[in-house]
Amino acid sequence: MARDNLARVLPVEDSGSHIAPAATEEVLIHVRFFPNSDINSIGEKPASLTANEWYERLLDMARPHYQTFAGGRGFFRIPRPCFEAILKGIA
Repeated sequence: MARDNLARVLPVEDSGSHIAPAATEEVLIHVRFFPNSDINSIGEKPASLTANEWYERLLDMARPHYQTFAGGRGFFRIPRPCFEAILKGIA
């Protein structure tokens, strides 16, 4: 039976020579919070918005792309077309 399972294993393609397309088409935004839940820092923030305004805009438009992590951190992994749509209309 073990031989049958081994016979079904296919060789893995060499993935070390290129970067996965999905990884290059995402914008990663790191959010750090103070213990009282105020925003300590947030990446890719336009100069015209406060940290809270930027975070609220990201939640409004990209909530499914947010991941919470331990230690008062979170990440938005936003597809580039969605990120560009979020930036539209910001002065």
